[in-house]
Amino acid sequence: MPREIIAIRNSKGFTLLEALVVIALIAFVSAVAAPSLFKWRRAARLRGAAENLKGDLELAKLKAIQENGTVSIIFSADGYQMFVDNNRDWSPDTTDDMLRQRSLPPGVNIELDQTSFGSMDDKARFYARGTASNGHVLLVNGDGDQKKITVSEFGRIIIESIKK
Repeated sequence: MPREIIAIRNSKGFTLLEALVVIALIAFVSAVAAPSLFKWRRAARLRGAAENLKGDLELAKLKAIQENGTVSIIFSADGYQMFVDNNRDWSPDTTDDMLRQRSLPPGVNIELDQTSFGSMDDKARFYARGTASNGHVLLVNGDGDQKKITVSEFGRIIIESIKK
């Protein structure tokens, strides 16, 4: 009776071909997924900036009521500052309490030419009864996505997504 010879393969590692196939698959999946991941990240930064601005405007309204005074917000292309404006001069000075000075995340900007609060384009105010100078702020990211934060004269604050 002939003996059967069984060859046992040494399985202590990968062959070079197997490793190259895995690396190629990882590279392909990364190349396909990366652009959508970056777009999602930019959109998330815009959403976060809009939510932060809405929350800060709510804080400004509550602080105006609490202080029985005026809270002013001054917008710039890359952020905004909020302060209790005791002398109503639109300028934070030593008699005013700074409430917030926030920079926007990278890639998110305020479109100042499309931001309007009546005659004071890039400035807003909340008053002692919770009312406000009505208007809106437009936030834009690098993809052109836009969020519009609107403040009504009664102090209602909403966020809208603007379609391209």
